[in-house]
Amino acid sequence: MARVPITVMGYRCERCGHEWIPRGSADEEPKICPSCKSARWNSPRKTESSYEAFSQAISKVLRDAEGPLTWTEVRTAAGLAQAFPNNKWVRRMEADIGLKRVRDPHGIIHWSIGKSDSDLFSGGTAASKTSVKKATRARGK
Repeated sequence: MARVPITVMGYRCERCGHEWIPRGSADEEPKICPSCKSARWNSPRKTESSYEAFSQAISKVLRDAEGPLTWTEVRTAAGLAQAFPNNKWVRRMEADIGLKRVRDPHGIIHWSIGKSDSDLFSGGTAASKTSVKKATRARGK
């Protein structure tokens, strides 16, 4: 008796990578992945930008800029899709890359790297960086 290779078409889950051969007819597409039970087994996950890529893009734009920029200017120049920046990432960038955000007298927040507040707005009253104070809460037991 001769041995021959047989090729059978199966499916692969885009979410967990599980591969399987369908039990029923090959004409019907499976409703869920048998491993992870995802109904979206045939659509890939949306990739989210990583902090490192986000930070590098903003850092490059701000270093190339001649002066402070607003978030809209930073977002447009960096080609970012976010309408608003991720607050946790912004706080992290303040420590990591020296990001400074200053609110001008008109309430507009300007982003820069490595410049002091007095350098950003000369003349008039220099806007001070808003400080976040942790509120102390009374413990009630």
